[in-house]
Order: sequence, then structure tokens, then C-alpha cells
Amino acid sequence: MHIPFNSDWYIRAEEEQRMRAPHMMTKFIYNDVRLAGQLRGLVIEHHVSGWFRQHYPSCFVEPDNYQRWKEVCSHDFKLITPTGLLHIDVSGPRKDGSFGSYALKPKQGVDYHILCRPVGFIRWDDCDYQKGFEIIGVVEAPYFQPTISPERVLSLAGWLKHIGL
Repeated sequence: MHIPFNSDWYIRAEEEQRMRAPHMMTKFIYNDVRLAGQLRGLVIEHHVSGWFRQHYPSCFVEPDNYQRWKEVCSHDFKLITPTGLLHIDVSGPRKDGSFGSYALKPKQGVDYHILCRPVGFIRWDDCDYQKGFEIIGVVEAPYFQPTISPERVLSLAGWLKHIGL
């Protein structure tokens, strides 16, 4: 599924990165490379959450740490669904293009992980956000491991139907 680039969502990602960066110490390095990685993740996160905010406004709920920059939160947004309140994490690709968890990724407080990457992604140093973003699929929390089995990746359309949206 394609999400077009949205300059407002990009600006929101930049603002969040600027406010949250001093408190985002999930990894041991704090330098320009790490700051760029934070921004990349937030750009993807804001495009996915923006899409859900736009298409499912009555179901969309901001994360528990919304605009509370120092607070850590394992989910990026929530959805009110017929199956209950779901906590959603957005996951972008690693340097090698693969998806998956890492050692310091929170393991609790998320029901599903939405896998998304910039359209045409090959590597981060040659990435054009203007082309938009593609949702690869959705993974239920227990199956979001360092290596994700392809059979555990649900299509977005199938997942939306499964959760009643």
C-alpha cells in the first residue's frame, strides 16, 4: 500500500526529533549518524500514523507520550477497533533493508508492528522521500523478532479486515 509524501507530516517528524533527540538514548551512540537515523524512523512513523489519522479519524488515538518529549513509549499510536484498543508500532528498514527487532527494542506494550519503507528503498544514503512510502505488511507482536518469517507478515488489507476496520 502506498502512502504519498506529505510535507506537513515530514515537518511534524522534524519537530518531534528536535524535541525528543536528547532523550532518545535507545542506543549507545549519540552523534550525527544516530540523529539522522532517529529522523528517518520518525519520518516513516509520521507518514504511517498520519495516514491512519486521515483515513480512520474516529479510531485513531495518539500515543501515551504524545508531546511529552522525555517520556518513553513502546507504541507509536493506538487504534480503537471492534476487537479492542490496539497499540501499534511502526518499523522502518535497517541499513540492509531487512526488518526486525533489536536488543533494546521494547518487547511489551505493542500489539502489532507495521513494516514500512520509502518507495524504491535500497540504502539510506540514497533515499527520496518525495516518492512516498510503502507499507510492506503487519506483524503480530510475538512474531516481531530479529528475523521475521515471511509467513508471519500479514497484508495491510487482510489485517485491517481482521481487526474490523
